[in-house]
Amino acid sequence: MMNSTLYNLYKAFKSKRARVMLLCLVSMFSLSAQTPRKDSGANGLPAITPIGVDYYVPEDFWNQQLKVYSNGKTAVVSMAQFRGKPLILDFWSTSCASCITKFPKLHVLQLKFQRDFNVLLVDNEDNDQIHRMRNDFLRDNILPTVYGDRYLNALFPHRGVPYYVWITPIGRISAITSAEFVDEQKVKAFIDYSLKYEMPN
Repeated sequence: MMNSTLYNLYKAFKSKRARVMLLCLVSMFSLSAQTPRKDSGANGLPAITPIGVDYYVPEDFWNQQLKVYSNGKTAVVSMAQFRGKPLILDFWSTSCASCITKFPKLHVLQLKFQRDFNVLLVDNEDNDQIHRMRNDFLRDNILPTVYGDRYLNALFPHRGVPYYVWITPIGRISAITSAEFVDEQKVKAFIDYSLKYEMPN
């Protein structure tokens, strides 16, 4: 029985057509095994491991150079300038009306606590949205927004917006919340705790 099976396989692969098909199959599997996943880091960018509450941001978090729109101007800004103060990252989108209606509230909180606290808006849409941001969403808003972002969205993956990540001065993720959680009392408690227990040496 075994011999006849082997003989039949030998006969099948003896034909040129069968050998060509086999070669195509082997090539296909070999190419798919070598094609990197987009998040694997094989495209020249370092792989980014998502983090959550009670994790610390990786050291390269503070070295990131991000495109930021603020006060009518665009610039490349280092995350290092936000180090040493409690920080809330507010992930938003130009298609999210709920996100945009929260900006005035965040604006007021930033003004009230600006010496001890930072808010940074984060949007992953690209440069062509800057005109819309300037005219439609951020006209009277002092809050800077990252745009065209890939790094922060990969570090803090989420399905919906607004999405808030609370980061202490030493880079610990203190909380990840919805918009309802962001109010003056909770922001003050976050600042007080951070300044008392988690100020960098």
